[in-house]
Amino acid sequence: MERLSIVVRRLRHQGGSRNEGFLQLFISKRLLHGLATAMLGLFVPIFLYDISGQQLWFVTSFYAVVGVLYVACLVPAMKLTNKVGFTRMLGVAMVFSVAFNLLLLFMDSSNYLYLIAPAVITLLCFRLFHWVSYHVNFALLTSSGERGKSVSLMFAALALMSMIGPILGGLIINAYGYEAMFGLAIVLLSLAGLSYLFVPTVEEEFTWSFTETVRQFISPSFRRTAYLEAAYGAEAIMNLVAWPLFIYVVLEGNLLEVGGVTALIVLVSIVVQLIVGKYLDNDKNNAITALKRGSVFHAFGWLLKMFVFTSLHVFVVGLYHNITRIFVRTPYNTMLYDASGDQGHYVDEFTVLREAAHHSGRVLALLAITLLAFYVPLEITFIIGVVASLLLNSLAAKQYN
Repeated sequence: MERLSIVVRRLRHQGGSRNEGFLQLFISKRLLHGLATAMLGLFVPIFLYDISGQQLWFVTSFYAVVGVLYVACLVPAMKLTNKVGFTRMLGVAMVFSVAFNLLLLFMDSSNYLYLIAPAVITLLCFRLFHWVSYHVNFALLTSSGERGKSVSLMFAALALMSMIGPILGGLIINAYGYEAMFGLAIVLLSLAGLSYLFVPTVEEEFTWSFTETVRQFISPSFRRTAYLEAAYGAEAIMNLVAWPLFIYVVLEGNLLEVGGVTALIVLVSIVVQLIVGKYLDNDKNNAITALKRGSVFHAFGWLLKMFVFTSLHVFVVGLYHNITRIFVRTPYNTMLYDASGDQGHYVDEFTVLREAAHHSGRVLALLAITLLAFYVPLEITFIIGVVASLLLNSLAAKQYN
């Protein structure tokens, strides 16, 4: 019987074309990994909120600390990634993701203060070794004229997983508890880690020093992109942390209802997502127009969320906001992947700058949520989403006009 390493090398050679590589990355990231993420993304903030005695500052501080360390450790992590390889590192990252979920599996209200530091470290290592590697692989395994469709397909698959994941997670937690959900996530993440081994290798090497990276980050040529990424990151973290916690409070802790309503919102969004991708590939100006208009409507959605009081409100306003978000993140990611693809051998360096800016925006938003939450209800913090969306609109207009 052939050794696994020999089989993997042969399959990589056979699947070396760009289209086949994208398909393998798609299966690994958006189907296997995506289903686990769809469950965890909604319920991990709620889990941390519960075991900490419903302390919002604890949840936001946890993600803020991970974000600060992520920005600080990006360059050293890239030096290690050079030795392992940007594609192989996708599999390595999943080891840390599994370790993070193992910690959550054994975490409860009596021991969370002891386990939270290892949880920060394992989540940090996953993000450091996964996200830049994923973005570099995506940029190099997709073509410029088809990138809108590729981005849209990725997001549509994410939407599908985001429909299945919350229902599945809610059912499992309701019947068997959080431990069973984390156990299933560990199995899915382990399978995703193995499947990443079949993604064709991309040849890239991060060449900048820490000093050079900082110099490029603050350079005038990157400044507008940095502000755009920071605004996008700030808005994204509102969807990842503040909104799930708010739904949980509005629905009075009914996790099955939280999952069901979230899934219904996503269902209607999937068809819209696929249509948008095709529209964006027709003309670059379509992407710019969609981003400018979509960000305004998306900002209005954050205002509407301040007046949500029932499950019906959650569904209607959440659906509106999900659809408007498609017209923000799809063109935005398409344009940035196009920009990454145009960097040649500097695609990984450009991606590191993007990631540093993105997570800086996340950290600033998390700190703002933490401070505001001591004085105002959680829904008032949605004003951060309004500001971030309008900034995205204003900055996009200056960047692409």
